[in-house]
Amino acid sequence: MEKAKFKYSAQEGILELEGSEEFVSKHFESLTDLIRIISRHVVVEQHQHANTRETSEAVINASVSSEAKEENNSQTSQTVADVQKEGIAQYPNYFSEINGNLKIVSNIPGTSVKSKMTNAAILFCYGSKLLGDEMVASKDIRVVCEEHGCLDSPNFSKVFSDRTTFLSDGVKGGNKNIKLTFQGEKKARELLESAQS
Repeated sequence: MEKAKFKYSAQEGILELEGSEEFVSKHFESLTDLIRIISRHVVVEQHQHANTRETSEAVINASVSSEAKEENNSQTSQTVADVQKEGIAQYPNYFSEINGNLKIVSNIPGTSVKSKMTNAAILFCYGSKLLGDEMVASKDIRVVCEEHGCLDSPNFSKVFSDRTTFLSDGVKGGNKNIKLTFQGEKKARELLESAQS
């Protein structure tokens, strides 16, 4: 049995996982979301700490007007929003946010309707995650497939049966909430990178 080890350090908070490859893989997927949340907090805290330090230095060196304080507070809240939105900004040729809704603004890659439908689901789930929405309603993915002309209605729900790519909850035949696995997110990044090269 092969041993595997995973180590993570959010500024030396360190999280280690060691055991069989199956054990590490199983727990790694469940910890990925936790790691992302922790990482976002670290980034936001670093921005807030930097803003606090700059404000303190300004107070020591000179009196800060109330307008400057308000501007600093709005920059801090913008920083939190920027951390969430910077994800889709990395892919302006693929994603756009229109009236608060995520849109895929590029052609969906794939050689068949099924592969395009799968790729549309992967990309939409990934873009939604970059905006802070972990779970996506399958009806929203259906709309994306319709918009891009790659909906195969009788086989639509079969796309989500691939447990290495998608996790879903809900009743069979009804609306489901879909989430990407770690491998699904990896596929999404590969699709985006291949399109940019």
